[in-house]
Amino acid sequence: MEHHIARVNVKDIMTKEVVTVSPDTDLKKLKEMFEQYDFNSFPVLDGQKMVGVVSKLDLLRAFSAGLHVTTGRFMKLYSNNAADIMHTATVYVSPEDSLSKAVDYMVEFKLRSVPVLEMGVLKGMISRQDIIRCLMIE
Repeated sequence: MEHHIARVNVKDIMTKEVVTVSPDTDLKKLKEMFEQYDFNSFPVLDGQKMVGVVSKLDLLRAFSAGLHVTTGRFMKLYSNNAADIMHTATVYVSPEDSLSKAVDYMVEFKLRSVPVLEMGVLKGMISRQDIIRCLMIE
């Protein structure tokens, strides 16, 4: 018997109100946004076009090389921006894709969330939490 997630479309459970950043969002602002919102990543938009994704891990990587340098050098890292640390080759799904496709991507690429794009325009995000809420025992 086919599990019900194969019959659910991404659009049915995705988060439509997405907090985004621009390529020029500086790392200090990005850090503040990660503290303010309980998200693991933000889509990076240049106008309407998604150009990448920046995650908490990306932010940690940016500072990990600077942990043993002077305070001045460490603070200079804050002048970098999202475009400097984001991933540009991102996996995405469309609103009409099945939920199982999103799950497959999350498992294969070890992702916590996946952008939902339609003709290159961000329509939402789907997260592990969205999917877990949808799961039911049959």
